[in-house]
Amino acid sequence: MKTKPTFLIALTLLTACGCCFAQSGAKYPYRFHTYTPHIYVNAFLNDSLPVRLVYDCAAPFVWLDSTFVDNHYGYESKQTMAFEGIGTGGRQLVKAFQDWNVTIAGKREEFPIIPAPNLRNTFNDSIDGVIGLVFIKKRVWVFDFDTQSFDILPAVPDSVRKNWHALKLFFRDKMYYFEAPATLFVTDSVKISGKLLFDSGMGTDVSLFADVARKLNVGSLDIAKVSRTTQGASGSSTNEVFDAKRLVMPNFVVDSVHTWANTDDSGHSSKAPAKDVIGYFGFGLLQRMGEVVIDFPNQVLYFKPQ
Repeated sequence: MKTKPTFLIALTLLTACGCCFAQSGAKYPYRFHTYTPHIYVNAFLNDSLPVRLVYDCAAPFVWLDSTFVDNHYGYESKQTMAFEGIGTGGRQLVKAFQDWNVTIAGKREEFPIIPAPNLRNTFNDSIDGVIGLVFIKKRVWVFDFDTQSFDILPAVPDSVRKNWHALKLFFRDKMYYFEAPATLFVTDSVKISGKLLFDSGMGTDVSLFADVARKLNVGSLDIAKVSRTTQGASGSSTNEVFDAKRLVMPNFVVDSVHTWANTDDSGHSSKAPAKDVIGYFGFGLLQRMGEVVIDFPNQVLYFKPQ
């Protein structure tokens, strides 16, 4: 039996390695909304229709703007499904399209998709829907905030696990968030400690719940702040916006923390879900980490040492 020349075997191996590297090194562009910087990613619906989706790990399912569904499919779903999630006020029955699929960065998944009225008006941009936890939680996401690109990996590379900082994110029961311990120094002498929920739909560094802001009496503190009202998926809310002195989390300390404090008991940041939870940390904070790997299956967030 004849054997292949050594150089052909080597060439075959190099070619295979090159293909693997090309596949694992693919980068897909994303962009931020200019006012509330949610991450927007391009995707395909049902294998062929291009869609732009908001990446939001707090959303339980995939939501599509109902007008978008009407324009492209021209019919209303007759199916219903039950779910319980953030801001639903308990278990709800909603209309859903069963077994539709979404493809992002070459990864395809089938799951129910729920039409949502006025979704585009909520985000004030040409988005078609929200990609939620059903897709996000199964994968390892890589975000490069310097180049504004992302990728989805089958696993966290050894070089990342061994050399990058790791922040453990704990899944909170019946909530579509992860949480991490933190201490926020509003000023040098005023601080609050507790857990921050990771919400990828939050464009700011930190957002405090209304009852937490009252406990701190943020309104009376001698800090520069402005009032701002925003519209979100769970309603509008008015916030006092200021830069806190410092945020201390495991393996991560950052100064001048852009902070929103809810002041009118509205929206999804009106009341803390538990006594030990003080607020959210969002993509604004991740941007300051530079490059981030979020391992949702193992509930770990990695970022490069500064």
